[in-house]
This record gives sequence, C-alpha cells and structure tokens, in this order.
Amino acid sequence: MIIDFHAHIYPPPVAAKILPAARRKLKVEVPGSGAPQDLLGHMSRSGIARSVLLPLAKGREDVSSLNDWILSVSDEGLIPFGAIHPFMENLEAELDRLAGCGVRGVKIMPLLQEFYPDDQCCERLYEALIKREMMLVTHTGRDPLEREEVFGTPERFARVVQCYPELKLLLAHLGGMRMWDESRRHLLPAGGNAYFDTAYVSFYLDEKNMADLIQDIGADRVIFGSDYPWEIPGRAVEIIQRLDLSEGEKEAILWKNASILLE
Repeated sequence: MIIDFHAHIYPPPVAAKILPAARRKLKVEVPGSGAPQDLLGHMSRSGIARSVLLPLAKGREDVSSLNDWILSVSDEGLIPFGAIHPFMENLEAELDRLAGCGVRGVKIMPLLQEFYPDDQCCERLYEALIKREMMLVTHTGRDPLEREEVFGTPERFARVVQCYPELKLLLAHLGGMRMWDESRRHLLPAGGNAYFDTAYVSFYLDEKNMADLIQDIGADRVIFGSDYPWEIPGRAVEIIQRLDLSEGEKEAILWKNASILLE
C-alpha cells in the first residue's frame, strides 16, 4: 500500500487556465490533467491506494467554494484536505465546517498567498488548528521562478515550529524547495511536531543527495508526496524505491508514516 500525501486536482475551468500558464511562466512540464479521474488512473497504475488532495486558494474569498468542490469529488481513495487563508474573516467557522466533514488538515502556500508564516497575524490560524487537532500542510522554500521574495523560508518556519510545538506541521519539498541547506540549518534542530514530504524534490536533487537529506531528517519524519499533476506519481514512487535506504525506511516513507497521521 502506498499513500501519496501531496496531490492537486482542479475544477475544469481552473485547470484550463493555470496549467497552460504554468507551462509558459514556470517552464515546467505538466504531465497530468489535474482531473480527479486522471489522478485515479495514475494511482491505479502506480499502486497508490490513497492520495491526499491539497487545494490552494490564493484569495480569502476563494476558500469556501474551493473546499465545496474538493469535498464533492472526494471518495475512499481521494482524501480531502481543505484550503485556508490565515487572514480570512471566518477562519474558525471554515475550520469547523471542514472538521465536521471529517477533514483532517488544511493547506497554505505563503509564496502564492504572500504572507510570512512567522507573522503574528498567523497566530490565529495556528492556535485554531491546535485546538481542533488539525494538521497544517505548507509549501516551503522557492518554486521554479527566481522570485524576489520567498515568504515561506525554512528559517521562518523554524520559528513557527519553536513557538507552536503542538502544531502538527507537514513541510513540503523536504522543508524548503531549492533551500535545502537552510532546511538543514534551521528546521532540523527546531524539533516540534514537524514532518517533511518528498514532493517534486527529485527535479532538483539527485538520488544520493535526496537520500542523504532524508537520513539527516530521519525517515520516521518523511512522507511520500508526488505533487501530481506536476509530477507523474509512478515516477515519484520509483525514485523512492531506488534510494539508498533500508526497506524499512522506504516503507515508512511510502505509507507507514502517512497512515499514522491519517488515523
């Protein structure tokens, strides 16, 4: 059994807009269509039993409608997390609504939503998640563009981990896309309840350096993520299986750690 903890799907009008734009602006391949049935097909071919859906709302006003859509297309194999914006007015009510639907966590992206995760204004979100025992998944580090401001750096998230050790936090891209030295320096000593996923890392780290970073973090804190539709899930699985790690470490990454978080 394999669990993919980092997948994205989009309503058809949104996919028709953002996927071609990503090809132009980010200069990356987009092998998936972003449709639920396309993801399910990739899962079936790759031996992936469940995928966690991570919706992302850039604006505060987009959160509830996007969550409605994600909930409507989820099933036994597609596990919905919620979109959230830390500065939205009805934040607590939206979290309560999601929790009432069985949603276990929410996704943010400081780079796109343009906020600093260690800003005092984010305390409301962190405290609300801790109170509801919900998980926070976040993009960390850069993206393929050379943006002037990163927002969600490993150093800033290390402050969050230190200030909120009870917050269950999943830091995407092994703690900092294209900022792995900073991830080692700031996040690994921070402790807390932090986990790290493997989404899209293999496009920038070779297999040796990827395995070395996973061992530095500890395989018990690393969770498999493909970043579909930006990556082919089967390719992402094969990379984990080829890494110079023990079979026990690979099992922990590919499904055991995720199953514990989803209990």
